[in-house]
Amino acid sequence: MIRIRPWPAFAAVLALLARADVWVPAAAAASADEVHVRTSAAFAPCLAPALDAFTRATGMRVVVTVAEPDPPLDADVVVGDDSEMTRLLEGGTADLSSAFDLGYVPWVLVSPAPGDATASEAGPVAVLGGAAGREAREWLGKNGHGAVGVMRGGAELGRARRALVPRSLAGRGETRATGVRPLVAVAAAIAGSPRRAAAQKLLAFLRGPEGRRALGSCFDAAPAAATAPARAAAVYAQAVVDWWLPQCTLAHNRYNDPAEVLGPPDAVNLGGVDNYQGFMSLGEGGYVTVDMGATIADGPGPDIRVFQTTSNEPVTVYASTAPGGPFALIGLRVSCGVRTPGVFSNHCDFDLHDGGVAAARYLKVEDGEIYPCLAGGTVTEGADIDAVQALSATTASRPAPLALLSRP
Repeated sequence: MIRIRPWPAFAAVLALLARADVWVPAAAAASADEVHVRTSAAFAPCLAPALDAFTRATGMRVVVTVAEPDPPLDADVVVGDDSEMTRLLEGGTADLSSAFDLGYVPWVLVSPAPGDATASEAGPVAVLGGAAGREAREWLGKNGHGAVGVMRGGAELGRARRALVPRSLAGRGETRATGVRPLVAVAAAIAGSPRRAAAQKLLAFLRGPEGRRALGSCFDAAPAAATAPARAAAVYAQAVVDWWLPQCTLAHNRYNDPAEVLGPPDAVNLGGVDNYQGFMSLGEGGYVTVDMGATIADGPGPDIRVFQTTSNEPVTVYASTAPGGPFALIGLRVSCGVRTPGVFSNHCDFDLHDGGVAAARYLKVEDGEIYPCLAGGTVTEGADIDAVQALSATTASRPAPLALLSRP
């Protein structure tokens, strides 16, 4: 067990959150210039000192709304977790070229301190609602923590006696680390904002040394990247043996070519809205089945890596030794947003051991976002698959040449 003290900015921000969802740094009142920021509750305590520093440095007024970033309403800059930013970045509402990571906030489990006589009255475990809290809520269900109370407000979560919260919102009590994926704070400018210059100025400040110092230790650095075979020796999907997309996706999505998942990751953004190449969007529950051209053996650690382009859209993976199956489930709706150094796409890893599979050659990669196609508002709806890599391929099978099974 470790005890974590509340972050220095937390008490002030908590008081503000309790009164309203909009606040303005005190030093900004005299300035006519302003920039509007919309940030998730989890990141508001971390941003507070940096926004104050920005106002002191520039004299520019910052108006902050603490709420989920989508929809952005009158915001010029939005800050949210990957899971909250997907539609904004995919649909072009937020400018992808301006987006960058501020840092990571781990989840902690808060409970009454040892010896607290009122511990039995602590109530259910409070947890963050919305898209950012989905994995935390699933973790509580899997780990048997009893009754759960879903909350969206930072002030409510900070007052909870028992809670699973981002570290930035942890109140008093004993805290310990959890296995929940850390939130990653992504900042981006809203495309077409009338205060575009002000938004760019703020983002440049947050990326620069003065902004980083002001953010302090509230954000963690990116987790260490998992190791993978050298690119020259890596084994990637060699052929498509099956694929399916719903009719709605075929009609509305622009990126429906299954051949794009073959070979090493090569997805790129060519500039502008929805202007990409190098991936296949799986739509609402679509899938692609690939032949890796070599047998993947269950080795130590992860055996499969899927490269997924936009944010952390979830992916489901099945494995088999035969192209027609049967397929064993390896990972269900796994968040696929781990940053990949030197590669445009993010990734997620899978272990054959999790599905009780000793070896496989064929992998079925399925959309795990399950976002309604007609409500997508984008031409890249669903998980966007760039490449599939074998991390533990044997040399017994010789990779086949890149190929594609045509479907009527």
